[in-house]
Amino acid sequence: MKAGDIAKIIITIAPPELAYEGEEVGFIVGDESKDVSVVGVTERPTVRVLQEAVDEQVDMLIIHEPLYQSKKSFLVDANLLKYPPNQKRKKLIKEGGFNVYRLHSEWDDAKNGNNDTLAKLLDLEIIDKLPYGRFGKVKTTTLTNFVELVKSRLGCKNVLVVGNKDKVINTVAVVAGSGNSLTEIIELTKQKGADVLVSGDIQDSRARFANELDLAVIDAGDYFTENPGAKRLAEILQDKLEGVKVLHLDPGAPWEVL
Repeated sequence: MKAGDIAKIIITIAPPELAYEGEEVGFIVGDESKDVSVVGVTERPTVRVLQEAVDEQVDMLIIHEPLYQSKKSFLVDANLLKYPPNQKRKKLIKEGGFNVYRLHSEWDDAKNGNNDTLAKLLDLEIIDKLPYGRFGKVKTTTLTNFVELVKSRLGCKNVLVVGNKDKVINTVAVVAGSGNSLTEIIELTKQKGADVLVSGDIQDSRARFANELDLAVIDAGDYFTENPGAKRLAEILQDKLEGVKVLHLDPGAPWEVL
């Protein structure tokens, strides 16, 4: 199968119009003419993931997060920075000879995408959308008990929690990825009437903002909230790509809590 044929199938799964304006999507490396017999799907194209793609003889790698570390710098002259991991990634891509195709916010918002997958894992009855998120109801519980559900279903040993542990939880918002880093998502979640927001990458100021809004927050991290969606995408593609092997390449959690 040609890479372009696979791209056409991806577009039916996650229509490009769902992506936010100006986002990097589509073929980052390579083109539509390449023959593909092995596809790799990953939440984040780390050096380890790219090495696995080389070892598994992947022809087309579908990524969610950016291929390279950003070269923006506000504190020092950007010309002083060499970004060694980027050089390793380029070397591995050249060695593997595979195409790289990026699927980001359109997969977050797609049917059966990142947020639908996260909502389903947490037994959320979806009643509305958030910008690149979902909002709905759960069986009445406490924040403490819901935290344990999140940890169990997402496979994470620890989470960060904002809010009273005895708070009653009926309505939940989920934003796969870094939704907790955005004050506008936190406030909109409160406006929707959510009791708790489940997402990743909270900062001190955002945690205090949520506290002042009386919105509980569970931060399970970017990886644990998005990796299930990458697994789901691999499953969907395996069903649709006849004669093509589809692998889920798991980057793993970036840290552990000791």
